[in-house]
Amino acid sequence: MRSLIVRFKDCEGPGILLDLLKERNYRITYHNAYDPRIRPIPDAHLIFDLIVLLGGPQSVTDPSLTEFFEPWFNLVRYASLTPNRRLLGICLGSQIISKALGGKVTLGERGPEVGFSDVEIVESHSVLEGLSSFPAFHLHEDVFTIPEGGIRLLKSDLYPNQMFSVGNRIFGVQCHLEVTEAMFSVWKTVHAEFMRNSGWVPGPETESLRSQMEIAGRKIFGAILDLPFSQFRNSVSERTGSAAAG
Repeated sequence: MRSLIVRFKDCEGPGILLDLLKERNYRITYHNAYDPRIRPIPDAHLIFDLIVLLGGPQSVTDPSLTEFFEPWFNLVRYASLTPNRRLLGICLGSQIISKALGGKVTLGERGPEVGFSDVEIVESHSVLEGLSSFPAFHLHEDVFTIPEGGIRLLKSDLYPNQMFSVGNRIFGVQCHLEVTEAMFSVWKTVHAEFMRNSGWVPGPETESLRSQMEIAGRKIFGAILDLPFSQFRNSVSERTGSAAAG
């Protein structure tokens, strides 16, 4: 099977997802959306079995980026209507999926959510089996609503929408469960100003929290990748009764 991983910043990567994909013999293609010289792959929803939209500093709410985001909104809409396609969005990627499917993305009213804090299960789902609450890394100030037909799966104390699923094959994850130790080391430098301005300073406990998160993240992402296609609905419209909004 083939996977497309879309990066919106050069320090973003699939993290623990990379091992999980290789273990399942996925062929991996990267697309650097932040590079204006590179155009999106035409008909990517017909080529790739799995599309992963990662995080980045851009904001879906920025009107000056409407043209930039439109190809990614369209990719989500087309993939959602194509049988046997998995979609996974992380942070910015989850916001892109939400908006493409009719949800709303806004600046969080309670300010940025930065650092490690626990997320809790809201609705039981096979990809969350064996989990209750666990630490997750947060690095965002925009938030999404659950799109029509979606199920809210995780929440945090600060913001209630941390993970959702639509049609059992589309998943949006606001928090960063994918971060490896090496990635986090880079992020502490790249995002130092945003972290500092948000009032969060990495402490000696951060690697322990990240390790706990990685265990949960591997379970969740692995379970998403292992969902049998027989469980997938053919399209979002089968849940919502209409084509994807937008």
